[in-house]
Amino acid sequence: MNPILKHIFHFMMILQFPTACYAGNTAGVITQDEIWNDPEKTFKIWALSDIQPRNSKEREAFKDAVTDINNNVLGIDMAIVAGDIANRANPGTYDWYLSTRNLSYIKDWNEIAGNHDLKTDLGKLYREEIREKFNYSVMKGNILFIFMSDEERGKPSEISDETFRWWRDLVINNQDKIILVVTHAPLNGSEIPFSKFKDRQIIDSGRFTKVLKKYKVDMWLSGHLHLPHYLTNIVQKEEYNGTIFISISSIRPEFLNIKKSESRVITFVCDWDYALIQARDHDEKEFDENLSSVYQLSKKYKCE
Repeated sequence: MNPILKHIFHFMMILQFPTACYAGNTAGVITQDEIWNDPEKTFKIWALSDIQPRNSKEREAFKDAVTDINNNVLGIDMAIVAGDIANRANPGTYDWYLSTRNLSYIKDWNEIAGNHDLKTDLGKLYREEIREKFNYSVMKGNILFIFMSDEERGKPSEISDETFRWWRDLVINNQDKIILVVTHAPLNGSEIPFSKFKDRQIIDSGRFTKVLKKYKVDMWLSGHLHLPHYLTNIVQKEEYNGTIFISISSIRPEFLNIKKSESRVITFVCDWDYALIQARDHDEKEFDENLSSVYQLSKKYKCE
């Protein structure tokens, strides 16, 4: 991003919204490349969100992101898409998404539906073409991934009480595992910037935060905000047993291309209780090291 435009954009955001304090690198200086880039000893995730193209140029942004990962970020084992694959659900968009996704060397993809995926048909096409289940869990080693889609098409994320109880029971009964949750919008109470706004949060977030105060969830990933990572980075909340809340910016460029195409890469190391969270700029084809941090986990990652 042009530095002048970046500062103007940042200043405009500050005028409109309060800023937040971000958690820093809680693991000190444990950032040596050799630790994080050994494919035999790591589990690496590409986390992206809000692809939702409105035109051919925005479709190209997703293709360019896939190409960037293919060419420059090797060793990724899983991709996570935190909702809003489509801007308006239609067969052509999902066919395009799948054909572009399949250009990736990554074979293991896990998606959830965002509010735009439900916008035209309450998720019927999403279920037919992407994934039948809105809510599901996956185990990788001793990491439990819990995926929860939006269940209504409004701007906030609506998660039913039935789904909440399913999530709660999974969390309570798997405290011996590293738990990672994926939703489209962030929790109100996470202190992810802008999550206090009703159309940018999970409705009735208090159900979830009440559980987090008693039971450990290591990471909570969300998208929906479409803002650059330097404004909505990472927040670790000791009030919720140290849960690390991670905002994923949009693959779709925004604000006349001032906001570039961005995503996250998260790396776990075998028999180690630390994870590296990096911010990827797909336009520049590089990680923003100022936004990359190492965080301690509740337990060591056990390789499969």
